[in-house]
Amino acid sequence: MVSLTAVSPSFFRRPSPNQGSADAIPILVNGTYHLFHLTTPPHTVHHPERLRSYWSHLRSNDLIQWTRDSSPAIVPDEKPANYDSDGAWTGSAVIGPDGNMHIFYTGYNLSQDGKQVIIHAASSDMEGSSFGKYPEPISISSETVANLTSFEDIDFRDPYVLFNEEERQYWMLVATRLSKGPHWTRGCLALLISTDLNTWHLEPEPFFAPNDMFCPECPELFTLPNGKWYLVYSRFASPHAGTVYRVSDTPRGPFRKPKDGSAGRWDGRRWYAAKSCPKARDPSKRVYFGWIADRCEADKKWMWGGDMAYPRQVSAAPDGSLRIEPIKEILSEYFCSEPIFQRSSVTLNSHGAVKKHFLYPASADSGANSPLSTFMSFTFSSSDAASFGVLFYADSDLAGYWLRFTPTQTESGKPLFSISLSLCPPSLDDFWADQYKLYLPREVDGHELVRHDNVSIGEDEPVKVLMIGDALEVFVGGRAISYRFQPKHYDDKGGTLRYGLFVDDGEVTFSSFFSIVSRFLSN
Repeated sequence: MVSLTAVSPSFFRRPSPNQGSADAIPILVNGTYHLFHLTTPPHTVHHPERLRSYWSHLRSNDLIQWTRDSSPAIVPDEKPANYDSDGAWTGSAVIGPDGNMHIFYTGYNLSQDGKQVIIHAASSDMEGSSFGKYPEPISISSETVANLTSFEDIDFRDPYVLFNEEERQYWMLVATRLSKGPHWTRGCLALLISTDLNTWHLEPEPFFAPNDMFCPECPELFTLPNGKWYLVYSRFASPHAGTVYRVSDTPRGPFRKPKDGSAGRWDGRRWYAAKSCPKARDPSKRVYFGWIADRCEADKKWMWGGDMAYPRQVSAAPDGSLRIEPIKEILSEYFCSEPIFQRSSVTLNSHGAVKKHFLYPASADSGANSPLSTFMSFTFSSSDAASFGVLFYADSDLAGYWLRFTPTQTESGKPLFSISLSLCPPSLDDFWADQYKLYLPREVDGHELVRHDNVSIGEDEPVKVLMIGDALEVFVGGRAISYRFQPKHYDDKGGTLRYGLFVDDGEVTFSSFFSIVSRFLSN
């Protein structure tokens, strides 16, 4: 019998303060959520040490209370020559024809020039109590093994297995790259088919090849009650880096980009490798898990792995596009105290200039190591403002993070907005930086960290903001913005403001504004 350990809300997000959570592998079994996720070795920072990951296993019946298995589900092999000696990477879990849980995952070995193989592991029950690995990578049938020449032999990973009810067979999507074509846009998905999970037939043509990315990581495929099929994957390169989705009327495509103003991207690149399972007792929704990246302050580089963001739910809009939002039950559980700040409305107006209004000063207990977490909500209305929004950790020079809402047009009587999170001030061209000795950071994200265009937001639809430790999560109009604040902002207590409001050239009213603090959720 597997040993379970109840975990506090903070340790859902990461196994320990010196380890990061990474790619999520969720599966719903008889009403119980099983969340596998990759876990970094302790005190590691960059490749290759940090990516010698193993699989953690958490369980929950309500998405609020979780237990963590005391032992990893999958660990890299100790023998240097074995297929997964340098990392047990992303995969999927599925109930097999024997009624037990099976895992398919990526084995990584640096001595093979980083070549990746797909490894099969099986449990003796459907609860995933313990797993035994098959000694060899998955078997591709002899009549289709020649089809491997269509794909590169390095990237062949992140298997996602589902049972196709209509065709009565198992499908496996594999993230890979075409063997020919422009180097930066060969990323594609291969399709393998099996009736028993043991022998796989590789189709000769790619299942999905959009010719616009390096590799479609962590794919998944599912349908919703509206009859649409959704292909979801993550892309680490611009444009539209992050987790994205495509829509089709059939499981074989073609998969089209939704016309949702964000090219099918729910969030930015810092909420990554997100995958889902059905929501218990509500087949119209999927529950999503993704991680918010850590950053190494020593070299200013983003790291692989970080905080597992709290579960989010996705549902289909009438036009077939997908909306993402926080799960109300989780917010109600952890933010049930009285607001520390509440106003029926705040109106700002300024003609031809930017006007700011600070609400809540930072204090000694508001940094990344603080036990405090904040949930903030508000609605807004504006008649003519060029833009408006929220300031986070801004100093007296207004250097900080700006969450900006910019009206763009109207659609069916509803206003549409561009929503962005920006770092202010932006970096300068070399000439100006040299002249004024202002060498500002040059972030890989650019100064505009996340952006969604043409988002429909009703006047009664609240903006919901979570600040958990140094992680920011914003939800509005079926989109999300996630980011990790940098220490130079939230650790500067000599004049930094935790958050405030602003308007640029016009008038805006923020209504039903409140802020609740919890001493949970932080790491």
